[in-house]
Amino acid sequence: MSPQDEVVFGHTVEGLLVALDGHLDASLRAKFKDAGLDLDRKMAPAYPKAQWYQWLRLAAETLFPGVPLPQAHWRLGERFITAYFSTAMGRALQAVLKILGPARTLERTTRNMASGSNYVRVDVERLAPTDYRLKVNDAGIHPEFFGALCHFGTLTTGVEGLTTEVEGRDGPSATYRMRW
Repeated sequence: MSPQDEVVFGHTVEGLLVALDGHLDASLRAKFKDAGLDLDRKMAPAYPKAQWYQWLRLAAETLFPGVPLPQAHWRLGERFITAYFSTAMGRALQAVLKILGPARTLERTTRNMASGSNYVRVDVERLAPTDYRLKVNDAGIHPEFFGALCHFGTLTTGVEGLTTEVEGRDGPSATYRMRW
């Protein structure tokens, strides 16, 4: 797949906009428009990955000014999951995750992430019954955002004591360790 073909689906972008609720003033709307997202137009079915990364940074800087970008992206990921689960697609996914529980949710991470984009692939390795390693082919500019998606998405299953850490990075790829 060429970089031009790598996209984030419109409902994922919708989740980001819901996360920005209350912050989308004229100035921020203009910044999004300059970055390729005209909020006065109908949502497209998909958007280029490069634009998505610009929008994530813009959202993180807007919501968490003065916070270092890795932490801002983690916090944005938490806020995004809450917002995404308020969308139609997100509500459906959340209902499934609650039924599956934490282990099966993590084992389905590639499938779950496929609903948001066409380029993210996740290799899931079960190290012990409550210890997983996730290797993501493209975790974006800051792997904390993707880590937060996995962390807070898994928390919706009711799991207690979940920890998620970025174990490593290699270009756009990232490795995460999740335990409970």
